[in-house]
Amino acid sequence: MPTYCDHARVQVIAHDDNGEFVECLDCREIFESSELDGSERKEDLSDA
Repeated sequence: MPTYCDHARVQVIAHDDNGEFVECLDCREIFESSELDGSERKEDLSDA
């Protein structure tokens, strides 16, 4: 059974004029950053 992930650690994997896609570093789910409800912390590691 899948466990709940709050997507606390995400990194930007793609962006353009229409939106930005992020990947959760814990569960590896990919989604639009606009889907975050604001309580998740965004950790941008794209420059690391």
